[in-house]
Amino acid sequence: MGEYARAVLTSDDVSIKVIDTQPLKKAAHELAKQGTNLNQFMKFLNTYGVNVFDPEEAKLVLQKEVSSFSKLMEALAALRREADRNNIHLQIEDFDNLDNE
Repeated sequence: MGEYARAVLTSDDVSIKVIDTQPLKKAAHELAKQGTNLNQFMKFLNTYGVNVFDPEEAKLVLQKEVSSFSKLMEALAALRREADRNNIHLQIEDFDNLDNE
């Protein structure tokens, strides 16, 4: 907060910049649903074994999950970079750990 206050006080541009995080909330919700699907899929495999399920289909399901997660992580990292570039502070739980993962 102090850094923000100093930036505002020393800048000629004191406009408030707003970032719409609604698309990220929707993406996070979708990712949570995908996580539930993945848990159900893994339970199925653990209960009935891999031989009951088509390995190619299992591979496609897992690739889709990884792709969805990667896209969301890229979007969050891009949001962080844009916010940093514009001196905007984002306060999102666990967001600060994204660059380290």
